[in-house]
Amino acid sequence: MVLVWACATQTGLAQLSGDVTVVSDYRYRGVSLSQGNPEPQVNLGYDHPDGWYAGALVSGVRLEGISTEQLVAYAGYTAALRENVSWEGGVSGTRFRQASDYSYNEVYLGLTSDNCSARIYYSPSYFYQYARTIYGEVNVAFPLHDKVQLLAHIGVLHQLDGTALNTAIPSRFDYRLGINARIAEWNVQLALTGLQKKSSNYPQYEDLHARTLLLSASYPF
Repeated sequence: MVLVWACATQTGLAQLSGDVTVVSDYRYRGVSLSQGNPEPQVNLGYDHPDGWYAGALVSGVRLEGISTEQLVAYAGYTAALRENVSWEGGVSGTRFRQASDYSYNEVYLGLTSDNCSARIYYSPSYFYQYARTIYGEVNVAFPLHDKVQLLAHIGVLHQLDGTALNTAIPSRFDYRLGINARIAEWNVQLALTGLQKKSSNYPQYEDLHARTLLLSASYPF
């Protein structure tokens, strides 16, 4: 969820972590939620040694010409299947402060190994579409150096039924390929992201480029 690039690891102690991030364009599942503009973000996460975890993302967004805030909160459980492989399941809720019609909830299941993760999400009413959807994603983090990683993501959004507006939405593919480098205390990421679609799930963003370069910088705390 929340832009998962690296894969989760388990520790013997409860751990609270977070970071402050600035992104050149907030792209979520291939779609710009900032209309191509930079936005600040704050991530918080909590991991318990028994396998429970929770977290939240707060980000600036621009919807329907309104600058507002998005809150994504999630909670889940993870456990080992075998050495270096674990499963997880959880729930998430996404809310927009001044655009409540776009808010939605999801449940998810996933598998995680040392360098990759896969998840499938189900929403009963997705992002202003009033339709049941499934989103599947695979994320890979390949170490090139002790401070440098090659990152890859591919995702597919599929609608299970019609919307309240009786609008058919085809499957949509998104991808991201990038590199993450730790510079001093910062994580700096450069990535190419793209979206392949026959028609937009988000008509108000149809004029934005489907492929773009993204730059982000995160400071952990």
